[in-house]
Amino acid sequence: MASPIYTRESISPWRIGWLAAKANFVPGLILQVVAVSLVIAYYTVPAVESWLGSLAELKRQGGYFYSACSGMFFCGFLPWCFRMGLKALRPKNPWSDLTFSLGWWAWMGMQTDAFYRFQGVIWGDGTSPWIVVAKVATDMLVYTPLIASPMNAIAHLWKAGGFDFTVVRSTIKRGWYRRIVMPNLVPNWMLWTPGTGIVYSLPSLLQLPMANLIGCFWSLLCITIAAGDEKKNASSENGQNSPAAG
Repeated sequence: MASPIYTRESISPWRIGWLAAKANFVPGLILQVVAVSLVIAYYTVPAVESWLGSLAELKRQGGYFYSACSGMFFCGFLPWCFRMGLKALRPKNPWSDLTFSLGWWAWMGMQTDAFYRFQGVIWGDGTSPWIVVAKVATDMLVYTPLIASPMNAIAHLWKAGGFDFTVVRSTIKRGWYRRIVMPNLVPNWMLWTPGTGIVYSLPSLLQLPMANLIGCFWSLLCITIAAGDEKKNASSENGQNSPAAG
């Protein structure tokens, strides 16, 4: 039996988001464990501290140019390459998809860098527990629901509509936030609430590189899950259509 299709009439956006968060709980937990292990290694293993220190120096020298390039590579290019290797998830228009991904994640890399710097001005650049909690709260309760998630939803809606702004205008009507943003915001909170805690527990120059690494591996995990779901659905549909089905 194919997986059910959830519509606005049959299920609420909160429920859709919860189901997505529940489905991705295990891979998300694995990712968090790996990220925490890397942070612990940074503070306890000299070799890891030296390696990440070199990355921090690269970030310091590169500034926003590094932020753009890092976002493009880790969150745009690598996931695109992974999708190109999976027939079921290969983009219909791969080159326009790549162009959008590179441009979008370059912008998001710089925007995230600017937000992290802004957080440093407001709360300081330390890694004490109260500073980390304050930054996580600001990120998850203000920046993410009011800026990052709506922007991301609108940008990908524009992409899905063939880069036609009329599609966006026709969709952004009353209740659009609930219908379009909320289903993605719930699993986003699940991953990035602990994820930002990990990010903000590192020195400021390492926060964006860590965020990009988490974002990259999360994208790859989601792509892998989606590919598995496509195979299951295809197998189910083939079984229903076969003479032996029934």
